[in-house]
Amino acid sequence: MAKRIEAKRALLGAALVLVAWGCGSESGEGGGTLPMNENPAGTGGTAGDPPMTGAGAGATDAPVAGMMEPGDPPVGGTGGAPIDDPMDPPDDMMMPPDDEPAEWPDVRGGCPGLDSGFLGDEACIAPPAPGEGIQIHIGPNDYDDPAQIAMFSLEAGEEVSECWTYHTPNTEDVYYQGWTLSGRPGTHHIFNSMLNVEVEDGGGFKICIDPGTGTSPNRIGSLPAAGKPYMPRTRVAPENVGVGRALAAHTSAEADLHYFNITEGQVIREFWLNLYFIPKEQVTEEGLEVRGMGGLSWSILPIAPGTDEVYKYECPIGSDGRITGLAGHYHAHGKRQTVSIRRANGMREQLFEMYNYDNAAMFAFDSISANPPMMAGVDGARSGPLDVFAGDVLEWECHVINDGSVGLTYSNNVQNGEMCNVFGVSIGPEINCVLP
Repeated sequence: MAKRIEAKRALLGAALVLVAWGCGSESGEGGGTLPMNENPAGTGGTAGDPPMTGAGAGATDAPVAGMMEPGDPPVGGTGGAPIDDPMDPPDDMMMPPDDEPAEWPDVRGGCPGLDSGFLGDEACIAPPAPGEGIQIHIGPNDYDDPAQIAMFSLEAGEEVSECWTYHTPNTEDVYYQGWTLSGRPGTHHIFNSMLNVEVEDGGGFKICIDPGTGTSPNRIGSLPAAGKPYMPRTRVAPENVGVGRALAAHTSAEADLHYFNITEGQVIREFWLNLYFIPKEQVTEEGLEVRGMGGLSWSILPIAPGTDEVYKYECPIGSDGRITGLAGHYHAHGKRQTVSIRRANGMREQLFEMYNYDNAAMFAFDSISANPPMMAGVDGARSGPLDVFAGDVLEWECHVINDGSVGLTYSNNVQNGEMCNVFGVSIGPEINCVLP
């Protein structure tokens, strides 16, 4: 314990630069779930077997709606009408449901008695109140057990992406509507996939059943994920109060934990995920997973050193509906990611642009969320509900500069791997493409 406390003190100065993409178990080996709790809010998603379809790379030229330069008025509302203040919602934005706070509080620091001796105890969040949801916890349940610490620890300079298998703790089929995910420092991403095969609860980290390519036939959908250490619960817009995500009892799942340790001491791979229930009788629409994965061909033909290129991808939208939220994902050699909708009439509406791979934002598109405006060099997005129609196309592109000395493959390696992915939630259409 004394060694860990000394290491913890040495690591505090580096804690704030550790980044990411999303209180104990019943297992003696650590990890697991807590079957106690529920609540509402946020944007989530589920999906069946994702169709391996897509129009391929290379978005066509089209007029752009929503692009801004510094000094331009911010874009708000579905049609891109300017608003006076990016922090004030457009006039047609509505108030959240009466039983929700204006903002959900930061719930980190919810385990005041936790003193593990490792960096990041404040990341622990308390489970939802009984009857309001469940908590999934992956990490040690005994910080004085050397065997558990050996499973979850990461030494200075190490980077690894491995999977931990588990079953969700719900004893019956449920729907959830909101979620919060909190991970210790060192989190780059946490991807939770639902599976159609039986898995072991814990037992150590393993090679992922789905290797991060989305191509495994055993992957049947997603649970909430993170692209940074903390993903807070968000409000439910009035038009989304009936949206739920289905979760079957004791669902087989795996958590892909991508961690890197840039400190001089040990860190622990650990996260807490709260899912907040919505009663089945209140569910009128089901959220579906939006998934666009680009760059898989880089595993065969890596991005060569010296390359400076914009990689473009697109995915068709086959039916009418709406997108309630999106988030981008790329690595250290990515300089910019831009996501747009190309309408059936050829008009292109820019949805968001991000420049920070290590602080990925999730942008909500609804009647109560005001996103920061889009300006060159600054993360931002359009605001307001986002309706989509059959014949529209989801486009995304990543500007990658390989200024390193090795080729970049499609892999979970922050410095020597790259990705160009977009994730989110839709109501109505399945938007799911895995592209080279």
